[in-house]
Formats: sequence, structure tokens, C-alpha cells
Amino acid sequence: MPEQYTIRQIRDLKGLSQEALAQELGVSVKTVSDWENNKVEIKNLHLYAIAYAFKVNADVIKP
Repeated sequence: MPEQYTIRQIRDLKGLSQEALAQELGVSVKTVSDWENNKVEIKNLHLYAIAYAFKVNADVIKP
């Protein structure tokens, strides 16, 4: 199994702000924050969109 990273870790590595990621995905900054703080579960559709935005395999994103 590949090493997994949180959305925040990947976002930081890619140099994206929460605002930039939210805009890329068409969601609010609050939604991105809630995902990063485990307040809201990420739906599969968004998980794959995040993986696409980061150009990584969805398996490396820690839910």
C-alpha cells in the first residue's frame, strides 16, 4: 500500500492555498477546511477531483 498523505499535506507540498483548492474544485473554503479538520467526510467524487487537481493517485490521499 502506498504511503498516504492528508489533503493539507499534499496541498502544502503542491503550494496551493485552501482558497485555490476550493476554487479549483468548485467548493467553499469552509468545505476544504472541514475536510482537512475531519469535520466532514469526503465523498468519492470529491476525492477523485482532489486527486486530479493534485495530479496524484486517489490511493495516496488519507481520508
